[in-house]
Amino acid sequence: MKAVLFDWDGVLIDSTYMYYDLYCQLCQKYGKYLPINSLEEFREWYNPAWENNYFEMGFTPEELPMIASFINHGTNYAPLKLYPGVPETLSDLHRDYRLAIVSTTPRDTILKRLQASALDSYIDYITGDDGVSDKVGKIARTLEILECSQAVMIGDTPLDIASGKANKLPTIGASYGWVTPQRVRAAEPSIVIDSALELNSAIRSLLA
Repeated sequence: MKAVLFDWDGVLIDSTYMYYDLYCQLCQKYGKYLPINSLEEFREWYNPAWENNYFEMGFTPEELPMIASFINHGTNYAPLKLYPGVPETLSDLHRDYRLAIVSTTPRDTILKRLQASALDSYIDYITGDDGVSDKVGKIARTLEILECSQAVMIGDTPLDIASGKANKLPTIGASYGWVTPQRVRAAEPSIVIDSALELNSAIRSLLA
């Protein structure tokens, strides 16, 4: 059986502005400096090794649990929209592949949003937040659990692409997510897509 591994934020669901707003709130609450002033600047600045974003704002490693609590309490995925075509794509792909989500968002948060859209039955496994930004190990664990000999990783950041490559997977870079298209292309994924409507054909071409 073959598998498809999706990042969550910026690939399946449009959450960029919510997190940009949370970063603004975080800095305002704790008197820190956010070196960006717009969503587009966020896409250029955001580091998917997310700990480093907080350090750049002026937080310390000891404050990371406090930050995680603030962010987790502030996230609300209920009003956020899945990208166009995502429900249909998951429904179609599930017929032929095992589907998983590899994310740094808490697993229960992802599952709740999928259930709200009646999509949870299409997802075989979710690897969510474990307190670190590293995805190499997350992908490896997911592949082991799914027991699949062939897979593809889809992400919207250089970290997603690099982590997929580290596990010797072909990768798809989503240019419509959390970072700019230029940053996605610079990571040299196997394929770059500019819309979630292209997911199905891109995945099938790599797993053919």
